[in-house]
Amino acid sequence: MAVGRKRREASQYADHAVRLSRHLRALRVDAGYTQEQLATRAQVTLATLRKIETGRTVEPGYFTVLALLRALNVRPADFDTAVWEAKHEAGERARDRP
Repeated sequence: MAVGRKRREASQYADHAVRLSRHLRALRVDAGYTQEQLATRAQVTLATLRKIETGRTVEPGYFTVLALLRALNVRPADFDTAVWEAKHEAGERARDRP
C-alpha cells in the first residue's frame, strides 16, 4: 500500500486543482501582490504557493488554502468555484466591451 499524497493523474481532484490554481492566481494578480508578497502575508512558503498556482500540488492542505484566502481578504464562502467563475467571467465581459 502506497503512503503519501496521490500523484496528479491518480487524484480525483485533478480538475479542481486546475480551477483552484487559476482562481488563486487571478485573485493574487487582481490584489496586486507578487507571489512573494502573498506567500509572506499568508505565512506559507513561496514554493508552496508556486506549486498550488501551477497545479503541481493537486491536493493542497485545507489550512494552507484558508491562509491564502485570508491573506487575500477573501471569505471561503466567496471562493466557491461556481460563484467565483460567474463573477469573474462577468467582469471580463464588462472589460471587453467598447
